[in-house]
Amino acid sequence: MITLALDTSHPVGSVSLARDGEPLGSETFREPSTHLVALGHSVARLLESSALTPAGIDRLAVVTGPGSFTGLRIGLSFAKGLHAARHIPMVTVNALQLLALPWLAPGARVCAMIDARRGEVYAALYERASTEQLAADASAAHELAAPGAQAPAVWLASLTVKPEVFVGTGAFAHREMLRADYPAAMLVEGAGMYPSTSHLASIAHGMPPLAESAVRSLEPFYVRASGAEQVRLRAHARDTEGRDG
Repeated sequence: MITLALDTSHPVGSVSLARDGEPLGSETFREPSTHLVALGHSVARLLESSALTPAGIDRLAVVTGPGSFTGLRIGLSFAKGLHAARHIPMVTVNALQLLALPWLAPGARVCAMIDARRGEVYAALYERASTEQLAADASAAHELAAPGAQAPAVWLASLTVKPEVFVGTGAFAHREMLRADYPAAMLVEGAGMYPSTSHLASIAHGMPPLAESAVRSLEPFYVRASGAEQVRLRAHARDTEGRDG
């Protein structure tokens, strides 16, 4: 099985190919505003380097967010277009869970944090799923704290257990605070700060594909409203208050 995995949730996007779980190659690209062009070019180069064509892709694996609002829409639109043209089965995973997956050793509690700007992070806390759950879905993880968007200190204060690993651009952005407050915890840096499409491509064959109706209705996983949506909601709230008064 040939799997194409793609992620446009971060300023650094990536695509990876795998055959039956074995990596064939990866490409990275920058700047969400150019993701549409860069994504297509990266996929084309990756397929060419592996002597493949789009007709040879057996599965699409897509990161749904949270992250860049523009980037996520570009990635999902690209994947949906390829799915529609080639009828390729699709699997999805959220970016926080994908960040945590490579670090989920038995018993470890992994906090994934993505920089959400404005002094906030998208964050979630995971531990390793059971053997039975992983057999049914290779991307499974046990969620100890659901994804949210808050200032990191506020979000961490709400936890009932301490993380042992911190991973993601949000963790790196707030690394001094995390090192001071969690001196025994591991902080992942370097390439590990970004969701790994190489890891996703290597496990996608063990993930259950979406039903056709689920693909058609698939939307980015935002966690919080976009800036434009927040403006619209504030305007709606003011209008409502005006009518109430």
